[in-house]
Amino acid sequence: MKNKESFIKDLAKLVAAKSVQGEKKENAPFGEEVKRALDDFLSIGKRMGFNVKNYDNYIGELSYGEGEELGIIGHLDVVPAGDGWNTDPYTLTFQDGKYYGRGTTDDKGPTLLCLYALSELKENGVKFNKKVRFFVGCNEESGWADVKYFKEHGGAFPKWGFSPDGDFPVVYAEKGPNKVVFRLPYKGAFKNLTGGTVVNAVCAYASAEGPVNETLLKKHGLSFDGKKIESFGKSAHGSMPELGKNAIKPLLLYMRDCGEDVSALIDIFDDKAGITKLGNETGMATLSPDIVSQTASEIVLTADFRVPARMKAEEFFPLFDKMNVRYEFYKNRDPLYVPKDSETVQKLVKAYNDATGENLEPISQRGATFASVFECGTAFGPEFPNEESSLHQPNEFIKDADIDKMYEIYLKGIRALIE
Repeated sequence: MKNKESFIKDLAKLVAAKSVQGEKKENAPFGEEVKRALDDFLSIGKRMGFNVKNYDNYIGELSYGEGEELGIIGHLDVVPAGDGWNTDPYTLTFQDGKYYGRGTTDDKGPTLLCLYALSELKENGVKFNKKVRFFVGCNEESGWADVKYFKEHGGAFPKWGFSPDGDFPVVYAEKGPNKVVFRLPYKGAFKNLTGGTVVNAVCAYASAEGPVNETLLKKHGLSFDGKKIESFGKSAHGSMPELGKNAIKPLLLYMRDCGEDVSALIDIFDDKAGITKLGNETGMATLSPDIVSQTASEIVLTADFRVPARMKAEEFFPLFDKMNVRYEFYKNRDPLYVPKDSETVQKLVKAYNDATGENLEPISQRGATFASVFECGTAFGPEFPNEESSLHQPNEFIKDADIDKMYEIYLKGIRALIE
């Protein structure tokens, strides 16, 4: 990779910004640390000679060239670091061939790689037959308020584009992300039931106060700290719950074995309704209950629910209706779908195969990305097929060798789209 030393320094600066959504302040709609990350990224773009525009610290744009528009979009906000790190999550740390830090893969590292690739093409005098509009969002992980603000104050996104926030070789279909809130009336022996941080991350820790039964604690792998009963799991992306270990379910099982009527919530974890059995050639639906809380009268369980491409959320409502628990459905976005034989998809998959020597086909993925801001958007990397994922997990990393490989892929891909 050209200018790799400079890239690592810039990435370290971006990782140092604790850009989890924070308290809204004047000129910092998502908190001062998110604004800091945006300022730093736009400064890098300005240093490289791109036209820079900041939309009131909601979202940034760098542009270059003339003609038909091509969009690229990444994001600088990150999910909370959480527990379980072996290094400081906000200090870029190199160990055993990997750079560790929150945002290295999702999505600061890949977004920065695309900017460096675009800069090299510009500096090498490659003719741009399109105007490239490079967007950097600040609220991808927590609601897309940045995208909403741009649409209201900045105009329209390009029709075609990609986001470096998915899987290689290239994603032609994404599930549609939604939120479902289940409410179970409850006035039992347990109180202060709580767990989870964000709806799109598997709950890694949950706790409650209530009766202590040593035999049942051992049965369900729980512990008691003298005040509360604790459940420890493993986080993972909400679209891939099988890669994690949800801490909420063992706590509910314990409560049930203590005589509490919470079976309807356990049935959601076990998918007794058969929601995840529906799908098509692009994949199956997913349901991941990731946040739990308790009020004086009910237990509230919030789930990440993803609908396969070419399907509608409404098709699943009859199954939800059969559950013995009240629910509220909140639609985020429809699934994304771009035909496999479209020019953009074919150019990007060729770029990947040419750079790697492989012969892969376009794929669908579970996660939903900023690619859907474009009418015909695709996700293009950064995760490689059949490799360990650290997305939304402790010890998030990007391999040193993969930096060079990704860079070559993005260089070829962007060039193919602009020429």
